Amino acid sequence: MIGWEFGDLLAAAQDSQEWAVAVLWRDLHPPLLRYLRGVERGAAEDIESETWLQAARDLHRFRGNEMEFRAWLFTIARHRLLDWRRHAARRPARPVAPDQLPESATPDDAASAVMQNLDTDAALALVGTLPPDQAEVILLRVLGGLDATQVASILGKRPGTVRVLQHRGLRRLAERLGRPELQPRGVTR
Repeated sequence: MIGWEFGDLLAAAQDSQEWAVAVLWRDLHPPLLRYLRGVERGAAEDIESETWLQAARDLHRFRGNEMEFRAWLFTIARHRLLDWRRHAARRPARPVAPDQLPESATPDDAASAVMQNLDTDAALALVGTLPPDQAEVILLRVLGGLDATQVASILGKRPGTVRVLQHRGLRRLAERLGRPELQPRGVTR
């Protein structure tokens, strides 16, 4: 979270100051990408780039505080996700045999990049085992840093429903990890 500097930062970003846009991107890129990887692993980077392009086009119209900005950006991401899913349903991908793919260069430090992402990938894979509505709520609440009301607005649900979905999802994750102490308070087996 950026904090008290957000208002000045937003004004600078809306005035096309590259440094301000870079600060917003550095703050929100990781949670946004993790959310998208959690709900649509194969296209997360593409959907995120479309999200940032849309946000850049509409940034001058945004009015609100930091939490409202985060909710606004995650709402755009969800809309781009739904657009991508509709497009994918209309035009399904055709698999290509590996021997038909061109050779590509690998980064010098591929091993370190893989090691760095193992924990995140494992956590996202675990969240991905949940029912889609629970997974999406948990990703928006935890990675997006959004409250139940903001998530409810993004998903078109009631805040109470969001809290119930989060509670159930966290309980399932704790059970799958075999860690009853991680279960939300008030939950018994």
